Amino acid sequence: MLLAAAPEWFADNAALILGIVLVGLIVLVAWVVQRTAIRLVLVGVGVVLALFVYANRAPLEACARTCECQLAGQDVTVPVCDPDDG
Repeated sequence: MLLAAAPEWFADNAALILGIVLVGLIVLVAWVVQRTAIRLVLVGVGVVLALFVYANRAPLEACARTCECQLAGQDVTVPVCDPDDG
């Protein structure tokens, strides 16, 4: 009934116009979801990194004092480290 009151050019091309509008909306939603997903992944990586640093705070402190570093069971070489500086 609404198409009967629409202009003839719209009534003849309603499916095409609605299809274009729907494709545009799908692209917009996909773009927003992608940006949100990227932000969530980056926040997740930041949280994991913060938890790792928090869990290894004692070894990091010892590393800063002695230049003998071991994190998560792995020996880590610090390129520029002088134990006499600290």
